Amino acid sequence: MKKDEDKSRVASKASYTALMASIHRFMATKEVKEEFKGPDKLAYVFLPPKAKFFLSFAFFRRVFTNKLHEKVPGSYEYLTARTKFFDEIFLRSIKEKIRQIVFLGAGYDTRAIRFQHMTNETLIYELDAPSTQDEKKKLKKSHIPIPGNLVFVPINFIKDNLEKTLLSLGYNSRKRTLFIWEGVSMYITEKAVCDTLYFIKHYSGEGSTLVFDYFYESVINGTCTSYDADTLAESVSQLSEHFKFGIEEGKAKGFLEKSGFMLINHYSPEEFQEIYLQDSTGDLFGKMYGFAGHVYAKLSA
Repeated sequence: MKKDEDKSRVASKASYTALMASIHRFMATKEVKEEFKGPDKLAYVFLPPKAKFFLSFAFFRRVFTNKLHEKVPGSYEYLTARTKFFDEIFLRSIKEKIRQIVFLGAGYDTRAIRFQHMTNETLIYELDAPSTQDEKKKLKKSHIPIPGNLVFVPINFIKDNLEKTLLSLGYNSRKRTLFIWEGVSMYITEKAVCDTLYFIKHYSGEGSTLVFDYFYESVINGTCTSYDADTLAESVSQLSEHFKFGIEEGKAKGFLEKSGFMLINHYSPEEFQEIYLQDSTGDLFGKMYGFAGHVYAKLSA
């Protein structure tokens, strides 16, 4: 595939990886054990009709899950844990009365809808490619109310200016803000990552925070020895959404400090798995990727 085609694919078509994340989240809602049951009961809206039909049956869900384990081992577990983590940060921020939340590359995220009874005083911006947002608006066709405090922000992250785009829609650059960057950093260039961090640093209020996930740099440069890294990269490449950015293992703190951020929490894959994939008796839901880090950070004083 040509480089320009790679850059414009998500701009012209809804993201395949966003769809796959919704399928994973839908599957998680069918888990029997309550501690591992997924919370995103709206994920089904984005599934193609055939997927909705077949995945409504336990037999076909087992078949699909087995194929996932063969093709992209650890992905289902990773996304199950990741959903819990980002839900936790979102809800914590609401309780802390953060009145402005920005989703950078929202995909088919449903938190603004799922938790709308708690967010009446919070303005929420969801940024993504118009093609993906058009699919997101299927919620309306399914008679699911979209809250008035949710602002859809169509943006081409390659061409459009993040500052101008947000400010034109009422974004307050002096207000304390939570930025949610879920499942995005690994698909964009280092320059795009640094530009985004620069924007947050210079166009958000004191006490603003950022939560995101990332892959180790070894996944990007092909030196990662984990089997699941090779298979995941190949599967994503087949969807024309390639991995481009990673942070060297153990270097997240230094990387963020250079951009003006201070770590609140950082989770290695092992720590993340223990917290979000282990029940009260110590039983493990499953083994997730061994190369994904998770960061919760705030602006340095």
